[in-house]
Amino acid sequence: ALKVNFAPTDDAQIPADYRLGIGDELVIQMFGKENNEITVQINREGEINLPKLGPIKVTGLAFVEASRLIKERVQEQLLGVDAVVAIGGLRSINVFMAGEVNVPGAYSMNALSTVSQALFQAGGITEIGTLREVQVKRNGELVESFDVYDLLMRGDTSGDMRLQSGDVVFVPTYKNLVQVHGEVKRPMEYEVARNETLQDVLKMAGGLTSTALESKVVLVQKTLGD
Repeated sequence: ALKVNFAPTDDAQIPADYRLGIGDELVIQMFGKENNEITVQINREGEINLPKLGPIKVTGLAFVEASRLIKERVQEQLLGVDAVVAIGGLRSINVFMAGEVNVPGAYSMNALSTVSQALFQAGGITEIGTLREVQVKRNGELVESFDVYDLLMRGDTSGDMRLQSGDVVFVPTYKNLVQVHGEVKRPMEYEVARNETLQDVLKMAGGLTSTALESKVVLVQKTLGD
């Protein structure tokens, strides 16, 4: 069967639309008449406190918006001084992993974590878990259904959504498995989603080999899940 490595990356760049929250850490480098580097953490009021500038509310702002705001405050209140803002550390979020993951339970991870990275933290998906319909639930409502095949076979990361604190990632059992044998480039077992056809399965298998006879039927065995 198709195997997956959901290894997270520690050096992921901060997306421009990343929204700051309580616990995020900012590094402000000041230069000009004053040269200084200040590391501050966003407090429970959603603010950072900078010497000579006072509190600046940044929680909920995209990182680029917060950087612009801090830069403007520095330029306005400290004449002859400019600033560069960077992320020093990310806040933690709490996510619950449930269903067919190898180690279900509550996990603490950084605020940039996605569904695939959360699956890695939970030890991956069990042998009877689905790769085609990993569910993300927020406040009891289904907000996303992630098809891991989109990521693995098409390089499409759009469904690998960024998680929020309190999210539940739930992996149901698989419904349909197909075993593909014969003259295909990648013979193995595949999970089939609703409405997918034999042609879809052959694409998953990499298509026919150069020695295959297109007029002949490739042996396909369908196995129904519970």
